[in-house]
Amino acid sequence: MSLGLPIPRLSELLRREPVDVSRLVVKALRERGVREILEHVQKHLKGLNGVVLDVLSGLSVGRHVWIVGPVGCGKTTLAETIAEVLNLGEPPYIEVACHSHMTATELTGDIDIAVALQAGLDHPLAYIPGPLVLAHGRILILDEINRLSPYSQAALLQALQEHYVLIRGLRVRSDFLMIATGNPAEYSGTYDMSEALADRMKQVEITLPSKDILKEILLWKARMYTQELEAEISEELAEVLATMALLIRRDKASETEPSVRSCIYALASTVSRAWLQKKEPTIEDLRREVLQNLISLIQGDFSSEEEKLRYLDKKFREALLLVRGREH
Repeated sequence: MSLGLPIPRLSELLRREPVDVSRLVVKALRERGVREILEHVQKHLKGLNGVVLDVLSGLSVGRHVWIVGPVGCGKTTLAETIAEVLNLGEPPYIEVACHSHMTATELTGDIDIAVALQAGLDHPLAYIPGPLVLAHGRILILDEINRLSPYSQAALLQALQEHYVLIRGLRVRSDFLMIATGNPAEYSGTYDMSEALADRMKQVEITLPSKDILKEILLWKARMYTQELEAEISEELAEVLATMALLIRRDKASETEPSVRSCIYALASTVSRAWLQKKEPTIEDLRREVLQNLISLIQGDFSSEEEKLRYLDKKFREALLLVRGREH
């Protein structure tokens, strides 16, 4: 979202006035109304009204928020949708995709010494501000925050607690509210959050939805993705897929579970492949797509990919028996 922003001169940044971002959030909530905001989010994500209220209640009192949940449950979409509907500035948010090799200067920006010596510190290209500076007066979205190294976490902490970013001894004011997302600590590739940083965020958890809500989400999103095909999607397909996800969630043999995203694409791909073959999608078509879309996400004590495939196939067939047993 930082693309298209004019690059401010360093002298302008050094003269910045404080901004009460939580006050802007409350103003937006009053103008839009909480019900309208919930309805807007419902157009993108279903079954998350409680989570939305948790996020908004934190932002409205100046609290940064950390949305934690498994892969593919809608964390980033939720953060973006809330920031868009609050619309605190233009653009309404600055977003950063965090990774383990991200440096502190990628977050703060840095002075180009060569340009500064030749053209002066106030040349537009002498200092390119980073997202912590660009987010002044709006929402900062940090996607996968716990992939930041401790060194980069320290740069973020300084901005959160002091409302300044230090650039080679120069203090640039930056007031923002942060919506961070992250996977649970047991996921690979994550760092422990420092106590000081975690203390400055309200942790809001997204859990995978119940079977009935998951079935509704699968049908809704898959129909959205395949609407140009004008193909029907059987409720039985969504029911089997949602039941299978629940069975894996309850099974200790798997350390992870299918993401909502992977299930949506498994169902949508089933429909699109059948459409390409000019036929109605079948249970066997769904089974094939489930194995292709879910195998990379399932982790556990499996000796090989073949064993993992057999496990998924077994859970799929168990789900099919449960669904067809209920139907009769």
